[in-house]
Amino acid sequence: MEPPESTPSLGRPVVVLIQFLTVIVAAELLLVFANLTQIALFAIAGFLVDTGLVVVLPLVASYKVPRDPKLASFLGALVLAPLLRVVSLATPREPFSTIQWLAILGVAVLLSAAAVMHAQGLRPRDVFLGIGDRRFVSLNVSLAVLGVLLGYVEFQILHPTPWITAPGSEPLIPAVIVVFVATGLAEELVFRGILLRTGIRLLGPRAALLYVTLVFAVLHIGLWSPVGLLFVFLTGLLFGMVMLGTKSLWGAALAHAVANVAVYLILPFGTF
Repeated sequence: MEPPESTPSLGRPVVVLIQFLTVIVAAELLLVFANLTQIALFAIAGFLVDTGLVVVLPLVASYKVPRDPKLASFLGALVLAPLLRVVSLATPREPFSTIQWLAILGVAVLLSAAAVMHAQGLRPRDVFLGIGDRRFVSLNVSLAVLGVLLGYVEFQILHPTPWITAPGSEPLIPAVIVVFVATGLAEELVFRGILLRTGIRLLGPRAALLYVTLVFAVLHIGLWSPVGLLFVFLTGLLFGMVMLGTKSLWGAALAHAVANVAVYLILPFGTF
């Protein structure tokens, strides 16, 4: 009988995973320095590092398949993290509004996630897209409602630039749908769905949740706020723990979207 997926050996993959996480951090820091200094060379370097990861991760995964198929599977899924950044950097901002730009990114990310799922034989229920444990549906509903509070706290920490220019500048309902698809569904599918599922097979649930949440937080280094990064990390842990308990990511996806709607569409204009 094979050992359960929740108790794999952590020895061999740890060094590899730390190395790739370090490179992802380096790429994000280069992009932050580019924004702070307005030196294009930093932005080009960050883009090239992320692009290199998109190329190298599948190559390393293919090399690892005969020796460590679980590590190969996770590395093949991990490509989605730098790919998120490459797509966002490569997609032109003009002539689109922020909401239109997010819609383009959301479609690109969902298509990329679908490609990874197909390549790895992952079904929707494998990445927690089902209802999950019906005994805990109320927990997912509660998490979705909690998104309002999470959005308020995040806004107080960051006071970010809104994604619309003024109330009514874009139809609210389509904007909310775009935010749900591009940030709630797409990001949760990548991190709490595909990455966490393949990570559990490799590391077990606790270590996988920690590593995936670290990757999720690292991609928010651009917030340039230690408190904001801690908030993102803790929120990622909360979403992951609820998902592991309920076996459904819909609560996290809705909470993520509700929080972003509050932070970027409503609270900047003082009406909530």
